[in-house]
Amino acid sequence: MNRTGEAIVAEQDIEDFEKDGAVCLRGVLDADWVDRMRRAVDHLTANPGPMRESYYPDKPGDFFSEKFMWTFDEDFRSYALESPVASAVGRLMRTRRLNFFYDHLLVKQPGTDSATEWHQDLNFWPFSGIQIATLWAPLDQVTRQNGVLEFVRGSHKWHDCPMSRPTIFGDRDGKPQDVNDKGAGPVDNTPKQPDIEKDRDQFDIVSWDLDPGDAVVFTALTLHYASSNPTDACRRGLATRWLGDDIRFKRKQKMLKMIRDPGLEDGDRVDCDLFPLVWREDEAA
Repeated sequence: MNRTGEAIVAEQDIEDFEKDGAVCLRGVLDADWVDRMRRAVDHLTANPGPMRESYYPDKPGDFFSEKFMWTFDEDFRSYALESPVASAVGRLMRTRRLNFFYDHLLVKQPGTDSATEWHQDLNFWPFSGIQIATLWAPLDQVTRQNGVLEFVRGSHKWHDCPMSRPTIFGDRDGKPQDVNDKGAGPVDNTPKQPDIEKDRDQFDIVSWDLDPGDAVVFTALTLHYASSNPTDACRRGLATRWLGDDIRFKRKQKMLKMIRDPGLEDGDRVDCDLFPLVWREDEAA
């Protein structure tokens, strides 16, 4: 199994990541990693973990997720700590050190009539700073027809909307809810997110068809979306979230549910058992 990702990250990838907020990397994972994680996901699908969550349960199909698998499953732990994903993200972010935040499995079963709404990730995450990125790796071939991720290119640098109001996922009378509309959101007095899906032609939207082994990497401020999966094939996406140099812990009113409290106070650096240091620039040299 390959263990380092620096070699597949070119300087042009780094420049595109900084400019666009999202980049495609081909061949991050070799066949051994893909096969191992497919087996791990199949096992977890049949044996739900403690953080299994189904989105839109009243709609056709099944769109479900798991989080923090690395804390209880050896295959997911090896993927987080030993696969090439950390070094690839570290190089893209030009960070000196990289902590692991969490892993997130997102599965859209065949015939799933649920899209992932346009959103940013940072709204719900308990941090300040901007050096946060996700590496999203499919375990099946993905296209716009079955739920590949799409991005508004450059949205991580929108100066008039550095963080739009967050969206609650799940069926709320068939519509996503803006949590600030009820005063419960973590981001106060922030602009409402534009209706990107309604006005797609007004935005610079980019996506890449992906094969197993490929990945997309994007910042926590980059607006992104994934369609439903009306096809007869499964769409399994494995996301890992990563924290760079400038990140500090910060609790928010509406916050991601974690598998346990990390024991950090506002303003703390993120080094802890739940957010382990995985990669250093000097060790990769």
